[in-house]
Amino acid sequence: MGKTAGRIISIPTVVGELTVSYTARGLYRLELPGFAGSNYPPVSAEEPAWLQKLARDLQNYFLGQPVHFTCPWDDADYPPFFRRVLHAAAEIPYGECRTYKWLAQQAGSPAAVRAAGQAMACNRTPLVIPCHRVLRSDGKLGGFAYGLPWKERLLAIEKAASKGGLLNAN
Repeated sequence: MGKTAGRIISIPTVVGELTVSYTARGLYRLELPGFAGSNYPPVSAEEPAWLQKLARDLQNYFLGQPVHFTCPWDDADYPPFFRRVLHAAAEIPYGECRTYKWLAQQAGSPAAVRAAGQAMACNRTPLVIPCHRVLRSDGKLGGFAYGLPWKERLLAIEKAASKGGLLNAN
């Protein structure tokens, strides 16, 4: 997964600056605040329309507004099973959660629960591919590349935006 991105930009939000890289195929990487370098140019009117929309969606997300990300993303460097898992995770609705077991089933390999977890650990585009919405079968958080405090924070944002409703953990 060593492919380099075509361009790197920053997106300011109320929680800090997100760093985004993209290729001709779409979004390649999204880094949460504090996890990437800085001094990248901000998203501008010269960027693709989908990227400008993504910037607005990310800003709205952190303002607590429900968002369904629709941008194209570059999944070319992932193995086929990881791609299937990531595409399944992308379908988890805002404010809901699923389990690693559910992901493995959706990817066509019900016994590959640990491999589904590895696919989530390799996810380069959190939020757009909402790996934070994936929980262990016992309902516990499991892991998250940005640390459990970020996972808790993202789930709390979605829970609050969903009018305090319980997260659906299937």
